[in-house]
Amino acid sequence: MEPPSAPVEDAVARARDLVLAKEFKPAVTLLGAHLRTHPDDSLAWRRLAGALIGLGDQHAAIDAAGRAIDIDPGDTVAWRYRGLARQLLGRHRESYADARRAVELASDDPEGLNLLAVNVLTVDRDVARFRDLYQRALTVDPSNAPARHSAGVDRRIRRRGAATLVLLAVYPPWCVLFLRWLAVDDGSTDAGWTMWPTVVGVAVLIVCAAAGRTVGVVPLVLTWRGIVGAACVGGAGAAGAVWGGTRTATMAAAFGLTTVAVSLLFALTFRVRHGRAGRLPEEDATGGPARETARVA
Repeated sequence: MEPPSAPVEDAVARARDLVLAKEFKPAVTLLGAHLRTHPDDSLAWRRLAGALIGLGDQHAAIDAAGRAIDIDPGDTVAWRYRGLARQLLGRHRESYADARRAVELASDDPEGLNLLAVNVLTVDRDVARFRDLYQRALTVDPSNAPARHSAGVDRRIRRRGAATLVLLAVYPPWCVLFLRWLAVDDGSTDAGWTMWPTVVGVAVLIVCAAAGRTVGVVPLVLTWRGIVGAACVGGAGAAGAVWGGTRTATMAAAFGLTTVAVSLLFALTFRVRHGRAGRLPEEDATGGPARETARVA
């Protein structure tokens, strides 16, 4: 005679221990057997969803989390798990809706707040709200790994924005002054005043390009205040260089205004390209490695 089956809570608890040990396949097997006899156990369906995320079977995880939600619509973690699985499949708007519902049910859940944060960043490209949400997650749990990862993404966003503003302040005057240099390259004082800013501009461009490559694929955030400031700096530099060489106010003003216009055109191009940008890499779009994000609950 076979011994009686383990109590319901014992089977689900053992599955949780397996997931914590990153033994996802045995956990899936155990929960599957348990659910064949207890199909209305919402906790087991939710734990199965988390194990399937760890196993990499996101479609099955969505189905399992959906069963948990059908049984218990107030299960915050089930909403979060389904949102995470959908995010991993690139179904961002559906993930956004799930994450928003999870935060509505539990506004102090750091994993839910961070998942909503990365959805806001991925779908809306709203960096201000992204910062607010992941910072709320860190306020609840300063050691939360996904939220700390999002803080790192935010630092990269800031570095990219700063590097781009420097580029907008340097690249347009470099172009304008380079053309001016070619036009008057006769060894005169005028040529010298336009040559040296060009050399400095090339050096700054190399540094900015190197800095931009280190941040990876993150949204480009440019405010019009920063853009106009960078354009004015570039225009002043070009006007100063031309004035130094020609002592002609009209020509200096013309080159300065031309530089401002070119800088603004470049900024508009950057913003359009940013609006069409593709999705974030998986690790950034989920707030960290997926198996760490799917905290067992």
